[in-house]
Amino acid sequence: MPNKSVLVVRPLREEDAFLKLLDQAGVPFNYIPIMSIDPVAADSDDFARATRCINGLDQFDQVIFISANAAEIGLPMIAQRWPEIPKNTEFFAVGQQTADIFSAFDYPVSYPKHQPNTEGLLQELAQLQDLTAQSVLILRGGSGRQTLGDELVRRGAQVTYAELYQRNIDSKHLIEAQNFAPQASCVVVHSGELLQAMGVPADKHIPLVVPSDRIAQLAQEMGYQSVQVAQNALPSSMYEAVVQAL
Repeated sequence: MPNKSVLVVRPLREEDAFLKLLDQAGVPFNYIPIMSIDPVAADSDDFARATRCINGLDQFDQVIFISANAAEIGLPMIAQRWPEIPKNTEFFAVGQQTADIFSAFDYPVSYPKHQPNTEGLLQELAQLQDLTAQSVLILRGGSGRQTLGDELVRRGAQVTYAELYQRNIDSKHLIEAQNFAPQASCVVVHSGELLQAMGVPADKHIPLVVPSDRIAQLAQEMGYQSVQVAQNALPSSMYEAVVQAL
């Protein structure tokens, strides 16, 4: 194993399976969460809108949880209002990690098995192919990518968004991570937003691990010369990519 540490900058999670894999393998790492996930304030317009959407859940044919954060925040709100989900409403998760959160609520959920991201949802789920006259609720945070909603509209859906959380950059941790990056064995970023926050690298040859070709392309445009693309964002895939990068 390298003497230098892997730099991980993803937001803090209660249980981080990726960090656990690094630890179990004896891979030294420095975890500096440069972003926090903050639920929208109870007195905010976003919270009021999300509450209205959840109270009217039976008006939606499909409800899509765009991230594990959306499920962790949204499912307790739904469970408080709906002990059983409305008969004609289907739940969808962006991937296995998000879907796993549903087990505590005993709600059925569909998710892409091969590509745990927006593109996988759009390609793999038969229920999302023809959405003529269907009403879709997307639970997300911080006005994320529009790719999913735009494509669902193209397929005939009426799409409603509910913002459940905000992604906020921690300026102190960001500076700490940027200062540490040149001495890291590699840098791991789980999203394009994290990559852009880190900025143009001081050392463009430092290995970078990312979860998708889309983020790899962004990294190359920013000047990174050594980019390792994981099969997907699952902890095991990201870990394997780190091992390859080292």
